[in-house]
Amino acid sequence: MSASESCVSLWREENDGLVRRWRRATRSSGSDCSVTQTAQQCRLAFTKLLQKIQGLPAALPALPLELTVLYNALLFDINLSSSSDEELLTLIDHGLSRVLEACSVSDRGVCSEECWERILQGRIPEELQASLHRLAALQAALWLMANRLEAVEGLFRILSGAKDLGASCPGSQNELLSLLQTWNPCDMEGSDPLVAQSLQDLKEMLWTSAAFLQGIQKLEAGDSPAALAFLQAAAAGLSSKRVLAQTFTLMGCCTLKLGKPQVAMQHLRRALQVDFTFLPALYQAALLYRQLDLLEAELESLTLLYQALDGPAQVTRESVQPCFLIRIEHLVRSSRLSPFFVQKCPSGVKYLLAQRCLQARRANEAAEHYLDLLAMLQEGPLQQVCQSGELALPRIPEVFLEAASALEELAKNEDAIVVCEEVVMQTSKLIPKKLRIGPGLRSDEDVLWAKSPSIFQKQESLCCILWRAAAYLLQGWGWARQGEVKEAISHFSRSLDDLLRVHFVSPGGSCNSSTEENWEQMGLPEAKVLGQIRQLALTGRGAQFLELGQEKKALMDFQYSLHICPDNPSANLYFLHTLWKLGRRQEAAAHWQMFLPKSALMDEMAEGSFPLYLQPCVRQMKFPHVESLTSDMKRFLEGNNQEP
Repeated sequence: MSASESCVSLWREENDGLVRRWRRATRSSGSDCSVTQTAQQCRLAFTKLLQKIQGLPAALPALPLELTVLYNALLFDINLSSSSDEELLTLIDHGLSRVLEACSVSDRGVCSEECWERILQGRIPEELQASLHRLAALQAALWLMANRLEAVEGLFRILSGAKDLGASCPGSQNELLSLLQTWNPCDMEGSDPLVAQSLQDLKEMLWTSAAFLQGIQKLEAGDSPAALAFLQAAAAGLSSKRVLAQTFTLMGCCTLKLGKPQVAMQHLRRALQVDFTFLPALYQAALLYRQLDLLEAELESLTLLYQALDGPAQVTRESVQPCFLIRIEHLVRSSRLSPFFVQKCPSGVKYLLAQRCLQARRANEAAEHYLDLLAMLQEGPLQQVCQSGELALPRIPEVFLEAASALEELAKNEDAIVVCEEVVMQTSKLIPKKLRIGPGLRSDEDVLWAKSPSIFQKQESLCCILWRAAAYLLQGWGWARQGEVKEAISHFSRSLDDLLRVHFVSPGGSCNSSTEENWEQMGLPEAKVLGQIRQLALTGRGAQFLELGQEKKALMDFQYSLHICPDNPSANLYFLHTLWKLGRRQEAAAHWQMFLPKSALMDEMAEGSFPLYLQPCVRQMKFPHVESLTSDMKRFLEGNNQEP
């Protein structure tokens, strides 16, 4: 036996011994930690063995073993994430260059795709076929991780020697899946050195991940039917519990977009049956229940989701064999799943629970959830906060204001006043004496520049003014509910005073009544909220003036409120009532006849257009004597405008 043959024999024994050691470790009942430790040791040993082999010039007799050792080393590298994708691709490129070197073929200035083309389309010795196909499978795996599906398709076209197999795969109209399915490498593992993961297993995972990734691409492109077809194919392939749960969840998203909510729910249930720890499926179910207007089921799903997120993390055992070094999770890691899968965000789920309860007028549950959330916020910075999507928290002052609204719905007025006081304290130091909003303004005052780089900083001042004004508004109503009329008037007046700090200025530099609406149309939503707070504060203060018997002051506030929003139903009714009390019944009757045809529409549109923290205030400030006022007006009009 020659020296080179002796070296190959020794290297083969070392390779086989390492593979057997790995297989024993995965078959034993040892802990995950011991298996990982064995994997690390095997990786180091394979790396050293590869370095010894590649320290000699490339030779055809040693290449099958060299490529097999490279394959095994790469398996452990990918499993342990011990090297970057670029480093792993470089190792494959180096292995391919040694094949070309042994075959006396130049590899200068060629990329990976061209290198594979030269090797596979050339006259390669039969003994290299199995090793090269295994290495090609790893090349495809790394390209799938980088979402390079076209490169994978090109590689398998060369491997299969095919030009168009698009129609040869039953149930599939995709060429990549067809190429993968018809790829039949000559895997001679019976006589070749041992490998740590079989090529057949890797082939099945490549097929599943290719279907999954293409399903994601189609879903992102808005092609739900095509996405569903790919995901159904992925669900039928070799997978793990986690990826299968992801697949079923995405299938639920597809069928929901296709207008099949019941089928979508079946997919989501299957996702949870496969992996009950996969929380995005639970969140998607909650969204689906919301669309179906099943409030109880939605709240139950959100409650379970919050409990799971707030508790200790649960680990799901994989359904694939533990000896699989490359798993489906490795291959689909590059997919952009964040738009479809909720992030771990307990605070966002808690807020969504509180918000939905408040929207459903379940004030008791809403207040409980909001108080829990406020406690979380006051403990310090949240560890996990979702920044986008349904679970994104609003600005913290708005959370406090919504909590105060829920408390006032429960008639816990003192608690609501205290919560609002926190908003007042935190925003007061950020509020300017005067805020002018308009293009082209330059002065020493605090100015919101329409086209200035600092517009977002200046907009913060506007938000603070609105939050404090809303806090005073809610406090005013809280005092009114307790019978403290003067305190209520004082707080309504403070709210109005804050709003007077803001001046909307037209391009010509003048202030007019339409400027506020213009800024709302220009994309400044705070302008709309400012008008809503102002009309509520005026209506609330006017109602308190009526309590004190100061009808003229009340009438003035109601008139100002109607000037801001002529369709405000509460302001209209209070205005009519005040005219009636002042004895101006002809005016009241004339206004009533203009108001009555629009009253039903007003009731429908009034509440929903307000921010959530103002909606309870809208309900609470509704005129309480509608029936008696209606009766008085009818009698007056039926009596030919003669006073009774």
